[in-house]
Amino acid sequence: MKVKLLFTLIVLFGFGVSSWAQENKETEWIKVYFNMPGDSSVMQGVNISNDSWDLISTLENLIDSADFSVDLAIYDIEEMRVAEALARAKARGVRVRIVTDNHNRTDAGILDEKIWEAFRKADITSIDDDGDVYLPNGEILDNDLVNDGADMHHRFAVIDALSENKNDDYVWTGSTNLTYTGAYNTNNTIVIKDAEVAAVYLEEFEQMWGSDNEKPNPDRALFHKDKRDVAAHGYNENGIKIEIYFAPINRDGTKPSVSDRIVEVINQETQSDIRFQAFAITPNIPI
Repeated sequence: MKVKLLFTLIVLFGFGVSSWAQENKETEWIKVYFNMPGDSSVMQGVNISNDSWDLISTLENLIDSADFSVDLAIYDIEEMRVAEALARAKARGVRVRIVTDNHNRTDAGILDEKIWEAFRKADITSIDDDGDVYLPNGEILDNDLVNDGADMHHRFAVIDALSENKNDDYVWTGSTNLTYTGAYNTNNTIVIKDAEVAAVYLEEFEQMWGSDNEKPNPDRALFHKDKRDVAAHGYNENGIKIEIYFAPINRDGTKPSVSDRIVEVINQETQSDIRFQAFAITPNIPI
């Protein structure tokens, strides 16, 4: 019997599966949350979905639980609850690092201004996908990376990867935008408690941060088609196979194509039915 397959694709979309496994500090688990009502009549086994959920709270609570580090890669951030949680984390001595998209730092006017002012007051440094570094004193170290105009489209956070205890490691991801409308649009959030999964997200984060310490290094920061492939893609979570891929394909084509891998899974794994959810599918890709 083939194992179930869950893809976590940090690309153009996120999609959900039913939630399972009981939370336990010593075990690994995955939980999925939806902000719209679910239909429990179609559930399989005991996999009741966490529906009608406050998705922002899933990240806010994880940040508030952090004792060592929070690494946030986010396409757009306008949600003050998250900014305030990050400020609280920094105040209690947690290492906070933020990677953002250059364009979306200022696209929302006053909403963005409040966010970045909160980060400055909290002594939080960030870097964007143009290599610009934003210091707490208001200084901006201007850089011009080669991928101007491309989107840093990630939505993930790695919690407590700095801890020596691997039971502390969590990943927050999914389709949820941390924008004013993100909590109300149809979205999902995935929380994964697994040290190996957290390590691969940390690897992706630190490529963009450009270092493994508190200070970003724009001279080593890699974004978009300059990013390397991560060390591993496949993981097993209590009999559930997880595959993690990050887009886009790099310049020399050595990174796997996310869309090609989805096609392979559809062709090789499907036995009776398939349920596929995406915000948009580009006509010229093979899915």
